[in-house]
This record gives sequence, structure tokens and C-alpha cells, in this order.
Amino acid sequence: MTTIVGNKLNSANKKVLDRMNKMDIEFIRKEAQTQIEAGAEYIEINALSLLHNETPFLREIIPMLEKLDSKLVIVSENVEALKEALLIAKNPIIIGAVEYDIEKIDFLIDTVMEKNAKIIALIKDKRNNHSNTPEKSLLIAQKYIDYLLDRGMKRQDILLDPQISPLEENFNSGRIFLDTLELFKLDFPQVKTMANVSHLSEGLPKRHLIASYFVSLAIAKGLDYIVTNVLDENFIESIITTMSIIGKDKNLQAYLKYCRNHKELKLKGIKDAGSKNKRDLN
Repeated sequence: MTTIVGNKLNSANKKVLDRMNKMDIEFIRKEAQTQIEAGAEYIEINALSLLHNETPFLREIIPMLEKLDSKLVIVSENVEALKEALLIAKNPIIIGAVEYDIEKIDFLIDTVMEKNAKIIALIKDKRNNHSNTPEKSLLIAQKYIDYLLDRGMKRQDILLDPQISPLEENFNSGRIFLDTLELFKLDFPQVKTMANVSHLSEGLPKRHLIASYFVSLAIAKGLDYIVTNVLDENFIESIITTMSIIGKDKNLQAYLKYCRNHKELKLKGIKDAGSKNKRDLN
């Protein structure tokens, strides 16, 4: 089953960073709630740009978001912040993305397993990230998985992230990602995969066109966790429709539910517009 992760709470966004710096709890709560209502099963929190305030921010935000019954993904390059997030959280969370660095992995892995959490394994060639091929990524993933399994992790708690480079940097990026994803699913069928598919269209006009088609191809190749802007209706439609077509939507439940909800929202909009017109006439 494909899982949708909402990524609106990212400190790389200047508006979000400003609200995070001000510890605007109500803004964070509303943003998370809106994404949950739009269909996100997980809410991603990226507070890396807060620098030394990252960990204090997580201490405040994680308990509040857990009260919303929200599942959390905590993303950071700071392994100390990731470990603190694991210790704060009362429910199992996902943390990452952690490259294949034994020191970083060892710092986190015991706490990850104690808290029944999942780890995002970032698959990249540290020596030359721009020359990654599906075959190279497969070798790195194999080493990473073997090490985690030897340390006692379960396959289903490992999320492989085969980094997506923008098409603007390499016109073959989409094909490389899809080929890598296919190899991962063939060689590691019990290990999960995760990616922010919107990275492919960074810097390009009409990004939604690329994102909508790309996510359909990625789902068809077996992508398990999709990190995205769940408020983009066209994108969500692509996900739901694709899952229905390839047999991942049992009895078309998700598709039919989406259609019903969309119809109800449209009727509500017409009704609200009619009421406004009546008030204007009066």
C-alpha cells in the first residue's frame, strides 16, 4: 500500500522558518491538521534551518502533533536532533535521512529499535553523488541493509531513499530513479522505499505536469512512501487514479471515496456561493 507523507512543514520555506523561529504552535498545528484532512498519513517535520534551536523546537512540537493522532517523519542531517526526537516521541516515528555512515548509524540504531521506529536510509555515493547509477545505488543499498539487519533491524523498518536529482541538472534523472527503484523492489522486496518526487521538477516551469506523471510511474514501479504537498489536488488525483488502475486500491474504495468527497465539496461551494449572492442582493 502506498503511504502519503505531507511535507509542508519544512524550514527550507522562509514563511515556515519564520513561524518556527517564533515558535508559532497554532500555525504548526493548523498546517498539520490541514494536511491530515487532505489525506496525509504522516506529517514530515524538517526544522534543520533552525540550527541550534532545532532540538528545542522538536521538544515542543512533537508532543503537540502526537495529540492530533498524527504519525510523524522527522528529517534532519543532525543525528543528535534525530535521537532527541526518538526519545521525545511516545509513538513510533520515522527518522532520517541517514547516509551510509557507520558512526551515524551506530549512534541511532539502538534507540530506533527500542522505540519501534523506522529509519530512512539515504542511498548516495558520498564520493561522487552526480554519477550515481542504478547499479551503484544497488550496491550501496545492499551494504546498508546488510549492516542494519546484522544489528537487528527488521526489513520492513528500513526505508530506502534513492535520491532524486532535478531534471534541470540531469535530463536522465527521472529514468535513473525509476530504474533504481525497480532494482530495489526486485532485490529487496520486503524493504520499503521512500522519495520526495517533487524534487525532479525543481527549477522548471509548470512543475505540476512533471510531478503528476512522475508519481504515477513511481507508484507503478513500487514506491511505498510518497513525500509530497498533499494540498496539490492534481497531484493527489494522480496518486489515487494510478493506484486504482494498477490494482492497489481494493474495490476502488479510495477512488470512489475521493470522488464522493470531491462532489460534496463542489456542491458545498455552489451552495456557499448562492448564499453569498443572496446576501449581496439584500
